[in-house]
Amino acid sequence: MAYKFLKKNNKALKCALIGLTLQASVFAGPIHAQDGELTHPPLSAPDRAAVRCSAIFAIVATEQARGNPALAEVPSLAWRGREYMVRTGARLTSASWTREQVAAAMKEAVAELQTRARDLGDPDALIMQSLPSCLTLLDAEVGPLIEPNLPQCAAIMRRSYEEVHKAEGLSDRAKDLLTLATVLESRARRELAEQGRTSAESDAIIALEQEAVAKIAAQPGGVGRYDLTNCFELAKPEEKKHY
Repeated sequence: MAYKFLKKNNKALKCALIGLTLQASVFAGPIHAQDGELTHPPLSAPDRAAVRCSAIFAIVATEQARGNPALAEVPSLAWRGREYMVRTGARLTSASWTREQVAAAMKEAVAELQTRARDLGDPDALIMQSLPSCLTLLDAEVGPLIEPNLPQCAAIMRRSYEEVHKAEGLSDRAKDLLTLATVLESRARRELAEQGRTSAESDAIIALEQEAVAKIAAQPGGVGRYDLTNCFELAKPEEKKHY
């Protein structure tokens, strides 16, 4: 039953986890520029590119959280994209910009993208055209996501389940996350047993990973700092062996 569930709901669960890690920003909701409303000093070419990419990352992260299938294969930008935006804003404020001017520049960039997307008639195509160069800037500025191992993935999914269960009770999303956590925990224990670990040792290792995940989760970005794609790969249904 669990394997059938995982095969059917992998993409939906990815979107659910991205939604858990996405944090609010100045980009939430549609932005409409009004004459004289968005004012800021002139941007240099590098800063203009950084502001535009910040806007693109925010749009992609929001669409990923909504489950846009066109962006399903794009690496999660919930934390790295927001961190890039924060660093871009910090660089501008260090150049004597006010926080209001930074927010104006970011909103203006989103409004321009929205206008271009509307004129083009294909918002996803516009984003996909812009992403490669922006991802290059992102890689140069923000380190990669943490690649979690099997026990860490089990801890991440268990924590995510507990958060959703606390907020929603035994909702469908909570049930999905519980199934995923259970499968990963089972595989983590099996892997540890194959390494010669006793049941008590396995319990201790999993508990330590849960503590490590809790520390990361308490930092900005939370579990979004982990590459959750790796967790879903580890949770894929296993091929049946024939003898």
